[in-house]
Formats: sequence, structure tokens, C-alpha cells
Amino acid sequence: MNNHPKMLFFPLCDLHHHPMRRVMLEASAAAETQSFHQCERRDCNRVFRDGHGYSDFAGGRFDLSRLSFRECSLCGGTLFLAEVDQARKVETWECARTECSHTEEVTSPSSR
Repeated sequence: MNNHPKMLFFPLCDLHHHPMRRVMLEASAAAETQSFHQCERRDCNRVFRDGHGYSDFAGGRFDLSRLSFRECSLCGGTLFLAEVDQARKVETWECARTECSHTEEVTSPSSR
């Protein structure tokens, strides 16, 4: 069993800053099962997929019209929202790749 911290990462929703949970999607018997993180808020369709970034998921499909993707400047991996400091109005983004420890702090869009 691999207990590396990144194997159990839980991104925050990039819109509401709510926690996301890992879910499995079985498209069909012939297709591979996919896993992704989905916002825990009932009225939110936001998902995070490693390699794809944030998008919406509705009607059994990924809607890329509101895609938000941040690329790691070190390895090219996908960054996810890991923490929001409301007092400082700063978001911390981390690389989803297991072998990369890159993080970035950026000003939260709500403070701009």
C-alpha cells in the first residue's frame, strides 16, 4: 500500500472553496472506470480531474465550457486548490503529481 500523502489528496472546489470527495464513474462495461473529485456542495457540479483540471459534470458528462486548468511550472502536472486563507485572501495551489512537491500562493479572486 502506498501511503504517500498525494495518494489521498482532497482538493477544494475552485468556485466555493468547499471540500471535494473522490468518486468513481463507470461510463460503460467496455470503458475504463474513471475517478475524480466532486464538490460536496449539493448545488455544485464542479469536479477536479488530474490531468484535466477543474470543470463541471452534469448529465453524466464532463462540461469543458468552464474549464479551469493550472499547470505546474516544475513538472507540467495539474495544480489543485489545496487551501484558502480567508484572512490573508490567499489561495494555496499544489501539484497533483505524487513525485512533485510544488506549491503556489496566489491572491484569491474574491479579494481582487
